[in-house]
Amino acid sequence: MKLNTLAKRDRSGRGGANLRQIATELGVSMMTVSRGLRGSPEVSAVTRERILAAAERLKYRPNRVVSAFKTGRTGLVGVMVRPSKLYRCDLIEGIHDTLVAAGSLPVMHFSRTGGEAAPDAAELGCLHRLLDQRVDGIVFWPSDETVPNHYLEEVWKRGVPLVAVDRPLPHTRADFSGTDDVAGGRIAAEHLLSLGHRRLAILCGEPWVSTYADRRQGFVEAVTAHNATAACEKAGDDAVVCEQIECRNEAAIDESRELLSGRERPTAVFAVSDVLAAHVYEAAAALTLSVGVDVSVLGYADIPEAGLLRPSLSTVRQDFQEIGRNAARLLLDRIEGRNTADRARSIRITPTLVARQSTSAPNHH
Repeated sequence: MKLNTLAKRDRSGRGGANLRQIATELGVSMMTVSRGLRGSPEVSAVTRERILAAAERLKYRPNRVVSAFKTGRTGLVGVMVRPSKLYRCDLIEGIHDTLVAAGSLPVMHFSRTGGEAAPDAAELGCLHRLLDQRVDGIVFWPSDETVPNHYLEEVWKRGVPLVAVDRPLPHTRADFSGTDDVAGGRIAAEHLLSLGHRRLAILCGEPWVSTYADRRQGFVEAVTAHNATAACEKAGDDAVVCEQIECRNEAAIDESRELLSGRERPTAVFAVSDVLAAHVYEAAAALTLSVGVDVSVLGYADIPEAGLLRPSLSTVRQDFQEIGRNAARLLLDRIEGRNTADRARSIRITPTLVARQSTSAPNHH
């Protein structure tokens, strides 16, 4: 009889007790056991504690297939964030921990192909494969922010909520978790202005990336506001000159060398990413300029490498773990019915300044 029982448990694929065995053990109905495991108020606290203790003792594991059939939810959540950079790993950790704490199981699946400026078939294929696994929702780092709502037609048709992270999808119904990059740009400008810099430059990155555009906007707005104040106070000498340079990462070194070679070179450069800022370091070194003395350099993101550069890079810090946690919370609100509005919801975290050795008062030349 023992062998038969073990064989039955092996065939079930779970190897633990079922609801009937717990009910028999406690002398209660299967319905009471089911309600107790769900935390239903119809079951007293004492009975629920007995049920939970028996479930643990008998190594009960819920049958996900049966549960999905009854509730329409699998407990699976798709995560389409490629961990190609360390800060994305922080983002994934925030998503993972929040989902797991809520009883969901993250399923990671992402495309290794495609560019950063256009969607591709592989990315859409990843979305569809996750939908085929009956995920309850998807957290998504989009390759293209300009896609129309019908790009996600299959997602909406199946009623699956979706949250974009870091880069919003403004032309769709997707919720969004990211950074207030306009505020971040203002923080960057205010830091350099407070140090006394009046000849500034921005390495703006690719113009189609909205996060870069927002940082540029915030920076320029702060400079414009400063100049307006200076004009009102008739402090013409305090006016700021700001040069704006659009460039891809691969062109940043050459652009920076040209920028820093001029007689009236800027005393400070704001790069809209830490990677671009590192390229300014290379250009400065090639011109025998000292970062933090001859030219101040300010980055954006605070990736782990920022503190390892020499001199260490001042930057505007994004909290990627919190962005991940917020993304998971937005998704869980949709999955669990706490948010049923058709209108997309957005959470943007205000970044913070991390002042290190690469920024200081201008060394007038």
